[in-house]
Amino acid sequence: MAAPFQIVTDVTDCPSPDILSISANTDIMFAAAFGRGIFHKSKDDTWSEAVQGLPEGVIVNRLQIIDRSVYICTNKGLFFYDANCWYPTDITIPCYQVVKQGLFLAAATEYGIWCKIGTYWKCIAYPNMAVYDLLLTPQYYFLGYNNGISLYDRYTDSGADFPLGTAITSLAVVHGRLVGVSIDGKLVQGDQKGGFTVNGFDGISMYALKTTETGVYACSSRGLYRLQLLGDRVIMRSMLTGYPVTDMCISGDCMYVSTLNWGLKKVVL
Repeated sequence: MAAPFQIVTDVTDCPSPDILSISANTDIMFAAAFGRGIFHKSKDDTWSEAVQGLPEGVIVNRLQIIDRSVYICTNKGLFFYDANCWYPTDITIPCYQVVKQGLFLAAATEYGIWCKIGTYWKCIAYPNMAVYDLLLTPQYYFLGYNNGISLYDRYTDSGADFPLGTAITSLAVVHGRLVGVSIDGKLVQGDQKGGFTVNGFDGISMYALKTTETGVYACSSRGLYRLQLLGDRVIMRSMLTGYPVTDMCISGDCMYVSTLNWGLKKVVL
């Protein structure tokens, strides 16, 4: 099993102690600060505001770097970053996630799944349903929606719903097992019987699941956990404790962790 992280340092000159989302590659880092907007850190380790092009009242749901392109999912749509400015896409409704599988780029929005066709975005399924997260395979899309989990077959344009009585806002796969996080901070996992179980943990509210090359991590009110399979159950192993973790990403040999009240943390892997 992976050991808890032992050496954790602060990212210097962090623009705020309250960071809601973080995304980085070897060239640049973006951070969304609570109540203060978006910042980016360049190769010379200088932080600067990155709000040009964004409308007033924008709320950040997710920051994503995909193939060196930077996207921001917001309450006012999906934007991409180029030449120190944000530009709107065709998605002008609340957007919660953007993902890529092969050449296919898709977004989860308040009104269904949208995909990029050429230079345009178009709704392809569930136009009347709020979709908060999605996982892509060549044939199937796994969706976290406002009442549970749904499986969409893109070849037949059909779906199967698994109502759970709560919105599922984050999804991941742990050793072939589909897992998720509910809007009220509980862990959802497949029961190997064609359904799902929803489990809460005393004193812990789950925020999001993050899939990386080193494993699947859970950001929570009590810290960062790594999800692992023990027998037929998915368990959580504590990796960082002591502060609420809102997001994390890996760039090169470093992990960056965003927190509330404690700024950004750096872990050398």
